[in-house]
Amino acid sequence: MTSARILVVDDEPLVLRMAQRMLRPVASEVLTAESIEAALAVLSAQAVELVLTDLNLGDESGADLLDAIRRRWPTLPVVMITNHGTIDTAVSLMKRGATDFVRKPLEPEVLLPRVEHALAHAALAGEVADLRQRLGEAGTPSRAIVGEAPAFRRVLDRLPLLARVDETVLVLGETGTGKELIARALHDLSPRRGRRFVAVNCGALPENLLESELFGHAAGAFTDARTDKPGLVVEADGGTLFLDEIGDIPLSLQVKLLRFLQEGEVRPVGGARTVRVDVRIVAATHCDLVAAIEDGTFREDLYYRLNVVPLTLPPLRDRREDVPLLAEHALARTRARINRPDLRFDPEALARLSAHGWPGNVRELENVVRRAAIFAAGAVIGPQDVEIDAAPTRPSAAPTPDLDVPLREAKEALIHDFERAYVEAAVHAAGGNVSRAARRAGKERKSFHDLLQRYAIEVDRVRGE
Repeated sequence: MTSARILVVDDEPLVLRMAQRMLRPVASEVLTAESIEAALAVLSAQAVELVLTDLNLGDESGADLLDAIRRRWPTLPVVMITNHGTIDTAVSLMKRGATDFVRKPLEPEVLLPRVEHALAHAALAGEVADLRQRLGEAGTPSRAIVGEAPAFRRVLDRLPLLARVDETVLVLGETGTGKELIARALHDLSPRRGRRFVAVNCGALPENLLESELFGHAAGAFTDARTDKPGLVVEADGGTLFLDEIGDIPLSLQVKLLRFLQEGEVRPVGGARTVRVDVRIVAATHCDLVAAIEDGTFREDLYYRLNVVPLTLPPLRDRREDVPLLAEHALARTRARINRPDLRFDPEALARLSAHGWPGNVRELENVVRRAAIFAAGAVIGPQDVEIDAAPTRPSAAPTPDLDVPLREAKEALIHDFERAYVEAAVHAAGGNVSRAARRAGKERKSFHDLLQRYAIEVDRVRGE
């Protein structure tokens, strides 16, 4: 039951005494005042959690008291008492900042729930404000979340409330929109922030290695498994497990992941015993999981286990007003890295950045800013320094044949060059995600991985670009 110090303001002593009796179940102390001046004196002298005031205070108006409170104590809940409980009156009072209103005569079964609700709402608002402040302060500059666009703020405004609970969150959005930043912010704001945040890229490892990385293995489970390994799920015990690119996890492993989500237990590869863990799950993907379910590449039951609370991050083209903010933030980080503290943008350079569609989203913007900072001749980055990548070129379909080489050798060389270019382009288009690139190429993941090794294509380098 709520217990708070409440100030009741009314020019009728009888109403004050009656309100004092009614509020005893929810108040640690009930203070009273018969005028605006007396009420403001009480509020200035001691902390009060809620004000209950009559709209009609003799020759004065409770609305004027409401205005005075809002100017000096903007978050203090104020519940209005009125004889005129019309919709117009209620709308007018709410616009002026009233938390709620009740009509005379006062009745405990109506008054007490309204007061409790106002107190609870104020307490939650205070907690959310504190969490939002921590969100702005949490983490290093490299993990700062920058953006004021309405579509993006709607996502950020939900983070403080989500951080208070342990529900599974599925972060959706294109590559480069900042899905891992959102996952880290949830962890940093949560009661689990003192424990580990463990990130796993589900599309970066072959199936057999991914299972061992996630769930661990017992000694002797496979070649080179000389000792027991706990796995990343166990390492995240008490903290947050971030499953990035969850749409690329193999079907066979989806079954084991689903069992873990249902039971909260894992069994290492080759192990005989299960291990119980307590982790908060945040998953992310750029994929359309509903389409993947229809294609038979993603389990429907796993989808519903993950999609408890979805958060969809808008692409940068839908939050263009954030481009200058993000560019300035990227430049601030780059200035420190390359030791050029005097660098700044020319307005025309920012205009050029804002005009681009950014198919690679924030990641692409950061790369462009970094290059501009490195190659800028002076202290001002002008539009001529902003080199935006052109669309990837495709290999020519009809190269000029070299007639000095036998047909068989020329054909093999052409196939070799084309295959390497195709595989590399597929990896680039997939942002370094091997599973996605394999699907694009119509190859099994293992076969595609063999091609990567054959042509010495460095996936980590592509992913870091």
